[in-house]
Amino acid sequence: MAYEEYLNLYLSAQSNKDAPYYVVSFDVIGSTSLPDDEKLYMIENIEAIMQYVYKRLLRREKKLNKQVLIKDERFCTPWSPKARETWSRFFMDPFCLWDCFQFTILRDTIPKEQIIKWVYECKEKIGMKEEFHITDGYYETNEYGEGGTKFYRGYCLLTLSNFHKPFIQNKLKNIKRRIRKKDSNNNEIINYYEDY
Repeated sequence: MAYEEYLNLYLSAQSNKDAPYYVVSFDVIGSTSLPDDEKLYMIENIEAIMQYVYKRLLRREKKLNKQVLIKDERFCTPWSPKARETWSRFFMDPFCLWDCFQFTILRDTIPKEQIIKWVYECKEKIGMKEEFHITDGYYETNEYGEGGTKFYRGYCLLTLSNFHKPFIQNKLKNIKRRIRKKDSNNNEIINYYEDY
């Protein structure tokens, strides 16, 4: 699939009120320019943040007495023994791809701001200096086979990990300009994604 196809599916999922999964993504700013020893600390800090926030999500789930995290036997945490056996990284949650880490929750269970607050709480406790690009989005399915018509988890994780990059933002702007909806008289009406 080309980026345009992923972004079309992304936009469609954001307007789909039935998209059940929500991802909050953090990408370390300027990680490639860090010296090697600082990159190692950054990775350790990311692991500490992921574990801290995941534990907070579990506690919140218990307190709310409702499901917040994905309950699916295919999923595991990156630090669990099962992680070595998992055939796909996309079934690890939290998800981490070097300098980018992401948390998946069920739609409308915990606000994005709460997850950001927990990340920054831990960041301060461990003394991490780097800042983050933060983005978020909904996706529709964990089933790869449905990825042609629904926004699949793997597409979402990779799209959000690159979301702050100018080439993605430019493609997104172009797609938003092209997508038009017609009314019953076949007249073009306002782009229904423009307000997103």
